Amino acid sequence: MARAMVGGLAVSRAWTRGASTAATATGTALGSGIDFKKRVVGDETPSAFHARLVREGVARADDAQAMALEVLDDVYARARAGRAASGVMAETTAWRTLAGWLRAETTRRTADERDRGRGGAYVHGGPGSGKTFVMDLFYATLEGKDGVEKRREHFHSFMIDTHTRLHKLKDSGSSSDTVRVYAKELARETRVLCLDEFQIVDVADAMIIRRLLENLWEEGVLLVTTSNRHPDELYKNGLNRSQFLPCIDEIKHRCIVHEMASERDYRLTGARGGDDHVTWKSGGDESERELWLMERLKTLAGERQLKPLQIAISGRIVHVRRAGGGIAHFDFQELCDSALGAADYTALASIFNTIGVGHVPILGADRFDLVRRFITFVDVMYEHKVKVFISAAASPQTMYRSSDATATSSRKDAARDEEFAWDRTVSRLMEMQTKEFQEAAWNPKAGSWLLEQARVTEVLPAQVLRSLWQRYDRNRDNVLDETELEDLIADLNHLRSGHRHVSEEQLDAVMSIVSRQSEKQNRYITRDEFELYGHRAMLECMRDR
Repeated sequence: MARAMVGGLAVSRAWTRGASTAATATGTALGSGIDFKKRVVGDETPSAFHARLVREGVARADDAQAMALEVLDDVYARARAGRAASGVMAETTAWRTLAGWLRAETTRRTADERDRGRGGAYVHGGPGSGKTFVMDLFYATLEGKDGVEKRREHFHSFMIDTHTRLHKLKDSGSSSDTVRVYAKELARETRVLCLDEFQIVDVADAMIIRRLLENLWEEGVLLVTTSNRHPDELYKNGLNRSQFLPCIDEIKHRCIVHEMASERDYRLTGARGGDDHVTWKSGGDESERELWLMERLKTLAGERQLKPLQIAISGRIVHVRRAGGGIAHFDFQELCDSALGAADYTALASIFNTIGVGHVPILGADRFDLVRRFITFVDVMYEHKVKVFISAAASPQTMYRSSDATATSSRKDAARDEEFAWDRTVSRLMEMQTKEFQEAAWNPKAGSWLLEQARVTEVLPAQVLRSLWQRYDRNRDNVLDETELEDLIADLNHLRSGHRHVSEEQLDAVMSIVSRQSEKQNRYITRDEFELYGHRAMLECMRDR
């Protein structure tokens, strides 16, 4: 009898919904684990939805958020009407007389005002003001299925996916203009694109985003994005920034740019736990801090010893020296003084629900590369709701030191950029220590994405299989039971053919490989069996049937 995915899949889907956890994380939702989509009634606008949540005692009243939601009401109306369009009304040519010129100028200004908002909305403001919260409220009110007519992603994850798809298009040789082709593909599946924490940090992303947004707007896609910065501050002091300035102009021209001017940082309002909930140790003896971290991670992992494993990410290997029970232990140098970036951190966040980082030093303007990697690491862990335990030389508020008075002008400009980003990082680190964050559901990237990175059609080393085990052994009992096996096979099916249906035949095929095919009433795989036979089993599932 064929079976649809239930049980473990339902849990997995709940883990991958950002709206409910984001609401609790910002401190604007009073309840825990709120599913906004289930609470929407009829054709409620974002503002109406929020007002009702306030009346019901689910959300707190907040004037800054209410004003931002009024802006998103306009985007909501455009999306519902299906009239998202690009282009500016052509100017009249009746400029030959003064009266004609005045009429033409009035028409042009009216057209400009009417055009503003056709591209969407750009909401910016300080850390913890609730930008993600209002985006998730807006997203929940839209029609359509997730990933089809609407799509919501953290900007880091979106750019990882963008680079992957552009690379595939380039390899296929289908077109020399891969960005345009990708934009058309994206427009076919997405009417409204929501990007959280929009930021530009390198020249490659700057050039891609510039052309991608141009083409998406040309295709009629609405963009809703949140950012800590006004558009004019994007990619400030970046390499070849002059080439990105037209993109900034287009954002300001096409989007409603709205500042959430709030004095409140909801991330700092969460309740702190007692000693058992401590996640950050600073000051005192370094060896004692590191011992605390090691023992804490071992206890959480339920392992007496953490072992090495490897993560396959886009055809290369990331080494993890200490891992087990869904938990990884790194030294700061391993994470931030190496060639790791957002894609690598996302892979870690997709495998481990908890990560410990030891020997975190005082950070300063003398090593911007370390500061930027640590900021990126925190951003990714925060987005995926990974629990982070840290042993550091100082508290979050005091561990970054700005440049000294003798620094060059360019270095001071760069330092100011880092200080701006660091404020957000401190806010997030403080929230990540709260009881609410610690109790929030892990929110990893889709398992099919992780398997695609592992290149399941090639021979996978035992240590890579061990990393995949961390993802699928959700209850940490060192056994993949039938529900967990179905979750893994469903991800493989999604990777191969886009569906998640799991057949009895597939389950039997997996069990036949580990020589226990007769135990249909009690299908499971031990960790040792997975390391020995996992690659063959996954290939069997990937066969056409």
